[in-house]
Amino acid sequence: MRLPLPTLDALQHAYHTLIPISEHMGLQAQTYDGQCLRVSAPLANNVNHQQSAFGGSLFSVVALAGWGILQLKITEMGLDCNTVIAGGEVSYQLPVFSELVCECRLPPDYPAFATKLRETGKASILLETAILVDNTPAMTFSGKYVVRQTPPTPKQS
Repeated sequence: MRLPLPTLDALQHAYHTLIPISEHMGLQAQTYDGQCLRVSAPLANNVNHQQSAFGGSLFSVVALAGWGILQLKITEMGLDCNTVIAGGEVSYQLPVFSELVCECRLPPDYPAFATKLRETGKASILLETAILVDNTPAMTFSGKYVVRQTPPTPKQS
């Protein structure tokens, strides 16, 4: 889905419309500077039986942060694409007893990814994302995302 403008409001709408569980989780797009997306979610919506953040919620937040930054970049490029997660590796370092705060930064090879996407209509990228507690990684995620341009819809007469 192509966002109308590369804004946090448009991304927030896309999260909640296209991925309804994100709304139940309370996922919020917080900041975006062109290189880093920060999202958050309240602990209360994502708590487990030990009163810490549920591992599945942590995974969902990091996966959605990667998807989100790619949606913003694709919109900046003026493309209409489909983005999916193809796999990843997660590491849980600390329990999270507070708001889930997540950052996803573009990797140094992002320009090569963008060039390949424009030229071939398909590209993949590995994104590193982290849940932070007091600016310390509590969980890290390395996810592979595949992006494919959506073919134009034939005009009907």
